[in-house]
Amino acid sequence: MGTSEATTPPGGRTPGESELVGARALREWLTGERGDYSRVFLLDSGDAAEAAERVAGPDDVILVPEGTVPSAGRARTIGYSGALEEVGDELFLGERGVEVQDYIAAAFVHIIGPTAVRFFDSSSWQAFLDDADLARRTGIFPAALLDPRVILASRHAIAAPEELDTPNAVRVHGDGVVRIGIQGAVVGSIGDLPAVLEKALPRAAALGGITRGDDIPGDDDLGDDIAGALTGREWIARYLDAAELMKMLRLANGEAKIDGFGWSAHGDDVADAEPESGDPFLLETADGFLLADIRTLRRQLLPPLTAYVVAATQTSRTFDQAAGRVARAFDVPAAHARDLCVDAVSALGIHLGRRVDGPRARAATS
Repeated sequence: MGTSEATTPPGGRTPGESELVGARALREWLTGERGDYSRVFLLDSGDAAEAAERVAGPDDVILVPEGTVPSAGRARTIGYSGALEEVGDELFLGERGVEVQDYIAAAFVHIIGPTAVRFFDSSSWQAFLDDADLARRTGIFPAALLDPRVILASRHAIAAPEELDTPNAVRVHGDGVVRIGIQGAVVGSIGDLPAVLEKALPRAAALGGITRGDDIPGDDDLGDDIAGALTGREWIARYLDAAELMKMLRLANGEAKIDGFGWSAHGDDVADAEPESGDPFLLETADGFLLADIRTLRRQLLPPLTAYVVAATQTSRTFDQAAGRVARAFDVPAAHARDLCVDAVSALGIHLGRRVDGPRARAATS
């Protein structure tokens, strides 16, 4: 595949280096997660390049159709070929490519390379919710999300739909319509781009295109449909991370148990909190109890008592609540049990649980 002028931006990058920058940027654009870049713009047409370059900064990346000649803008400009619009579309950055698939279809097609899975309609969105509920009850995760070649589009929005943020994954269509990410709501037009980038929106805006039409939604209800669907599923971010953990450890369904998903190490019925979304996971494996953190990549085996202490602490709002559970389970003095819980927080990087609205789902203990 030939290299366009846009593939080697000012600064002397080789085509291979530009492909790597583009691949990282595209992943951030697909997931909505900020990492190496502040914002990523994907332009369906080179006609929007000038407007995007005027607002993009040095920490931004602009993905443009091959053949688009970049100006002397501050952002890195990377050329691509192909598209990410319909099921089966592929987008290429030099030799690197990614295919887009519908969430439901991903369970039935043969995945042969990097694949972005998105929700093309409310049916695929509902299928995702049903799969999440099933994993919560049984510990069985959808096979597509365990495939290391699969990226879940708009993951950042699903994890915290009501959190406000300025757009960092921006799509400009050929007609000048501006959306958030690959399946987001319409938030303006190319002429509104400076104002669009400055306005904080619920992360659910990156999913708003699933259930809404193409009209620009009102400020008060943007993303309400999506956020409402996740009400009561305070564990959804943990679900996404648990699937990532299984990918990292190359675990198939049934090879390990993950606390909070069909199983719990504490086994009582008095949990009054959910683990913090970023907390390490407690697993039961063939080698014993394992504490694993997908962010630090730290893993360590735990004795049964420590595993129980971790589970009780992560699902209790106070040390007194956690200590009472440990004391009852192991018949130890409450003061000693409290010390165990405090020590676990200090030594293992776990936290007390966070309060949730309404009764805590106890699928893991049923």
